Amino acid sequence: MIRHTLFILAVLGTAATAIAAVHPAAELPANVSRNVTVIHKNGAFPVLGPIIVEQCAKEDCSDVQS
Repeated sequence: MIRHTLFILAVLGTAATAIAAVHPAAELPANVSRNVTVIHKNGAFPVLGPIIVEQCAKEDCSDVQS
């Protein structure tokens, strides 16, 4: 009987932990852009802002200003 009680308590504790770890989608930022990589450089060469890398529309990237 005690063994079954400990097992049930372990299962309930695991389930409660799993439910508590789930974050609802409402907490996510509203303006999440996809397919964009933002690289923050933090070494010996400081950059004034983030480096934003996006995929080119044309294969030779002639549509992007450098």
